Amino acid sequence: METDDTVVVLGTGRASAAPDTLVLDLQLAAHGQTVAEALAALTRASHAAHEALPGTLPRTHGLGVHPRHDHQGRQVGHTAYQALQLRVRDPSAAGELVQRLGEAVGDALGVNGLRQEVAEPAGLLREARERAFEDARERAEQYAALAGRELGPVARVREGGISVPGPQEAADARFAMASGPVVDPADQELVAVVEVTWRLLG
Repeated sequence: METDDTVVVLGTGRASAAPDTLVLDLQLAAHGQTVAEALAALTRASHAAHEALPGTLPRTHGLGVHPRHDHQGRQVGHTAYQALQLRVRDPSAAGELVQRLGEAVGDALGVNGLRQEVAEPAGLLREARERAFEDARERAEQYAALAGRELGPVARVREGGISVPGPQEAADARFAMASGPVVDPADQELVAVVEVTWRLLG
């Protein structure tokens, strides 16, 4: 149970590393006059996409078909679509892979976004937490000294959360991947926040 003889502080810790994985969120879309034709065209595009990426295992999900309309709102056929996720262990090769997919499936390919990841983030998370706790300790020691007290044992620890970068916007991804350039990923930074309560002595 907390008493008035405590000091509560927030500590922030950061740890960064070069990402070793790039996740591409793609979409295949194909058109046809009928549902069957649209699905058949999507199947061809899907097979072409897989054949263009030997040695990889794209994940597919979100299969669907919906009516296609012209600018006057008249139905002119159907569109079949399927989401495709590709994990690349060499982020610098992402542009080349997307260009290869574009050559294989043409306008059926869409790029919804991309995000960089560290495949094994456990060590990075541990480092960020350690730095957050040390930051909290330094703050608490300063407050205790300013109050003419000494820092006692820890009474409570509560993690404030871990933040990671979000995916890039689809427009940025399309621009970056349009002609298959080299993707130069920036370091990924994890930020840990911790709330620590210390008892005050003296």
